[in-house]
Amino acid sequence: MRIVNYIPNTLTLLNGLSGCLALVSAIEGNALMTLIWILVGVFFDSIDGMVARAFKATSEIGKQLDSLCDVISFGLVPGYIMYRFLYECLPYDFVPFSLLGFLITIAAIYRLARFNITPSSQLDFEGLPTPAFALFVVGIPFIPIKLNYEIIIVLVALLALLMVSKWMLPSQKFVNGKPTRFAQLFALIAIPVLLWFRSEALSFVVLTYAVVGVIYMRFKSNKQ
Repeated sequence: MRIVNYIPNTLTLLNGLSGCLALVSAIEGNALMTLIWILVGVFFDSIDGMVARAFKATSEIGKQLDSLCDVISFGLVPGYIMYRFLYECLPYDFVPFSLLGFLITIAAIYRLARFNITPSSQLDFEGLPTPAFALFVVGIPFIPIKLNYEIIIVLVALLALLMVSKWMLPSQKFVNGKPTRFAQLFALIAIPVLLWFRSEALSFVVLTYAVVGVIYMRFKSNKQ
């Protein structure tokens, strides 16, 4: 077997390692490092497939590894963050309910299992992608305005439901080496906002993608 065949899976495993380091940072209460490691995981998750296709090294084990590593980075880490968030916000008598934060980990596992049996030819996403959901959660500590914890819980719950739903969202993938039209238009708005506000705008950008994406796909399906 060629050495290059191992490169895509190595990149995938680096995503898993990034998730482990993000979890350590979350346990230590270091929100900035948690965000950085999740962003590193998103980077490796974004390029492993492109590298595999470029080297013609796609494989079934690569697909399974991708989802398993995503469970750590984009399932377990946000689940722990929400557990910790609920533990700190809920009234004392309701603290045991903080374990419900891990329901979003279960939702991510279900979403990724379904993704593994989805035809690879499908361009758009069925449900909110787990990396986007994880970015919303890790961005919560950086929101510059004070929100009631009830609002945070409702938003996270709605996005978790969207993640496991069959509602279609527009892809951010490259098609024939080029981003989709939606990705181009969204990037024109999101990139300047993120460059200016940085982590403070991260959760807002993901929420905007989810809302606008659902509306866009509904409008697109009605035109067809």
